[in-house]
Amino acid sequence: MRRSLGDGWSIELSGAWARNGAKDGATTWRAPGRAMRVMPGSPWRCADGALIIASLDAELPPNPTGKVGEGGRGGVGHRAAWLYRHDVDVKFTLYGYNFTDSTYLITIFISADTGDLSWAFDAWRSVARSNGWPSDDLPAR
Repeated sequence: MRRSLGDGWSIELSGAWARNGAKDGATTWRAPGRAMRVMPGSPWRCADGALIIASLDAELPPNPTGKVGEGGRGGVGHRAAWLYRHDVDVKFTLYGYNFTDSTYLITIFISADTGDLSWAFDAWRSVARSNGWPSDDLPAR
């Protein structure tokens, strides 16, 4: 089901996801065995996408398992993600970024199941942007 993330951003989430509320500018969503944190990035002007991605890379935890960069679609210009695998309670974390010309959205996906990373990558890739959505739960596009 397509869900509104605010400010024209939306995401496709399959399964039983519930919004748990906002704290410190981030909204948390939960489903059995999974979690997602969503927060708006800082607006910018006249910044090159590669420079923005480099600055984000410098702010993330060191030693990611992998990095992904993709061209955009669905109203989004660029996409970048950093994947981390852990040996403690949280088994993997995917930090996803979706960019437009003037802003970006941060999505952090967390799961204990390292065998099923596809849901996080699918959700990150489904992020789209428009001029606003009429409701929190939206039809799939």
